[in-house]
Amino acid sequence: MKPKSRKEEYAEMTRQALLEAALKLFIQKGYHNTSIEDIVQEARLTRGALYHHYKSKEEIFIRLYKDIVTQLVGVIETATNNISDPWQKALIACNSFLNCCIDPKFISIRLDDAIGVLGWERWRAIDSSYTMKVLKEILVEIHDAGQLSTDSIDTASNMIYALLIEGALSISASADKKKAHSDAVKVMQKMLLGLKKYDK
Repeated sequence: MKPKSRKEEYAEMTRQALLEAALKLFIQKGYHNTSIEDIVQEARLTRGALYHHYKSKEEIFIRLYKDIVTQLVGVIETATNNISDPWQKALIACNSFLNCCIDPKFISIRLDDAIGVLGWERWRAIDSSYTMKVLKEILVEIHDAGQLSTDSIDTASNMIYALLIEGALSISASADKKKAHSDAVKVMQKMLLGLKKYDK
């Protein structure tokens, strides 16, 4: 592989500095309260440098959100990699999603901010390609094992994912995040297991 030139290395460092600055500000101030000027000052760069790499603040936000959901998928896949039982895998996957809501090591922008900025359809399209896709794959595995009480995999995965999103929003809005997390996990587990097909 051809080594990167100094120009390419500098460009990559500049893009990363802008992303890190924007993420920090989006978390602290929210998307709408963060200006382009705030980002370039935090990154110690110029507006020209920002616009050389990104068309707008929104483009930066979309790139960051895609990076975050990619990391989330990685967390879920790592947690479920060695799990053979499909129901255990489903429970662990959902728990991993909710655990990230209170994990200080998992840095994320607010979910309600993401939905508000991207709009429902675009946010849904991104999440369908990442986290929702993982959930659907696990439900297909459960269905193929004859352990799912419905053949409507799309509907089931959409509704379970909606439950996870509402859980994440509840945790985010709660003053007692640990309790909100515990409540969300318990409700999610009971509702998920309600789809389990038991032998008669």
